[in-house]
Amino acid sequence: PPDKRIYLVNLQRPLWIALVVSLACIVLGYPVAYMIATAPPRLAKILILLVLLPFWTSLLVRTAAWVIVLQKAGIVNDALLGLGLVDEPLALIFNRTGVYISMVHILLPFMILPLYGVMKGIPGDHVRAAASLGATPRAAFLSVYFPQTLPGLAAGCLLVYVIALGFYITPMLIGGGSDQMLAYLIAQYATNTANWGLAGALAILLLVCIGALYPLYQRFAGAQTVLHGAHQNNG
Repeated sequence: PPDKRIYLVNLQRPLWIALVVSLACIVLGYPVAYMIATAPPRLAKILILLVLLPFWTSLLVRTAAWVIVLQKAGIVNDALLGLGLVDEPLALIFNRTGVYISMVHILLPFMILPLYGVMKGIPGDHVRAAASLGATPRAAFLSVYFPQTLPGLAAGCLLVYVIALGFYITPMLIGGGSDQMLAYLIAQYATNTANWGLAGALAILLLVCIGALYPLYQRFAGAQTVLHGAHQNNG
């Protein structure tokens, strides 16, 4: 019945949040990975170091830092007010906006690194050969370069989406009551109300959702890897 579909809504919310975060990581991570893959070796090492730098900081510390940065008296709102872009401070925390910003920042390296690993192995001669045959830069990228990066893109999407589904601390600290993930409910039922049956059922539901993604990844990325290897063997 509609008045008892609370867990359906609680399942749809993390699925949607993880999807938005994954798409944002694709938009931001693909150009960064391409820039690192095509940069000179010394510059590439510095850029990789900057990508890995967040891993050396605690997740809780990074989340707390975003609370300070995004608050009404924080750096972001001060900058927007100083530039005259807004008339009053924006509400950037304790809502879905803050959850998106913080989760994208935390999960972006999981998108960049698989993409970089694949892009680094793509010979630059492929795009130059397409250009020599009359292809425009856009056509060469879409028909030659981009298809070869699909295994890395699929791996990055799987990593980001699966990790985002199980997020707990960041939405709890930065999100509002309607922004909590399924992991929050599992923790609440397991620790506060000692309802182990419901906590276990929700955990299995989350596990099933994550497990359903793996065959899709295997079908998509695995086929692309086989095709990529076949092209290399034919070459």
